[in-house]
Amino acid sequence: MKIGLLTFHDTNNFGSYLQTYGLYKKVIELGCDCEIIDYKCQAIHERENYGKYHLDLNPKHIIAQLLFNGSIRTKYKNLMRWLKENSSLSNSYSISNIKMAANKYDKFIVGSDIVWGLDITQKDTTFFLDFLDDSKKKYAFSSSIGNPWSAEDKKLLAPMLRSFRGIAVREVEAVEWVRELTDNSPTLVCDPTMLLTSSDWAKFASSKYKSRKYVLLYFPTKEGIRDAQLIAKRYDAECLVINYGTPLKGLTTVKPTNLADFLSLFLNASFVCTGSYHGMLFSIYFNREFAYYNRAHKSRMNSLASILGVQNREGTRYSVTTMDKIDYKKVNTAVNNFRIQSIDCLEKMLKQ
Repeated sequence: MKIGLLTFHDTNNFGSYLQTYGLYKKVIELGCDCEIIDYKCQAIHERENYGKYHLDLNPKHIIAQLLFNGSIRTKYKNLMRWLKENSSLSNSYSISNIKMAANKYDKFIVGSDIVWGLDITQKDTTFFLDFLDDSKKKYAFSSSIGNPWSAEDKKLLAPMLRSFRGIAVREVEAVEWVRELTDNSPTLVCDPTMLLTSSDWAKFASSKYKSRKYVLLYFPTKEGIRDAQLIAKRYDAECLVINYGTPLKGLTTVKPTNLADFLSLFLNASFVCTGSYHGMLFSIYFNREFAYYNRAHKSRMNSLASILGVQNREGTRYSVTTMDKIDYKKVNTAVNNFRIQSIDCLEKMLKQ
């Protein structure tokens, strides 16, 4: 059985690579051949910063490119190299020739990430597998929507969603959004990174930050910066921020350019303040004390926090100074149960 996996993989975001690998690896472990379909979504490529130099006559922009683009470009090259070394990638496709992939696989799976967020893909419906006819076996696993679809979008998407043989979504809200258009309730499953265990992920981490005492800030918000500095002072620790742009006052910038160092930052942190969904997840996997700051596409963090019982870690609603320590015995049990249920769902899709 050969599976074609369509997702957001060609980005410059650590989370995209982690979720891509998580689903790819689990499909392989469940006994199938799998290939990541190397689809180049124009909207994603316009949205992402790959560190490429471009002509700009503004002196400030030229200086910014010289100062920051090098590490961003190195990061992208390293992430793509890692993915190619640890998975199987197809030939490249664009929206003009993606139909050429239609007969290369026995089944197609789309997911995860916000692949069904039309505001992100600029209404590229390739991620609804519209390049396949209805005779093809189409599935969605852990697909995310982000923000609710408009009335106009619903009319466009309803027939596409009904052509799927199985749908599993990542957020509680998305269950209702899909049910409304299909008259069937999709299964709620975890983010693909959760399909693997914390020890699976820890094997990829370097030891770079093992000997340092620090609070980690990832995807900083105003509240997150405030809280990270407050906690760092309390812990008598450094305050590290993952940042590839202009330095932030009072914070020590770190620029991980590979997954090993990125994972090491979470694995060894004393506390994490994050506005990132995957930053929240990896804080949980590595049993770190953390606070999260919900920004855009809020259904992701809201749903995850509710399922795992960590709603009181939301830094925009609760003070980090009064947060109790996380009961990781309880949280780890919830993670494991969610993982088991989600793997069972994926296995049924692969066997259908």
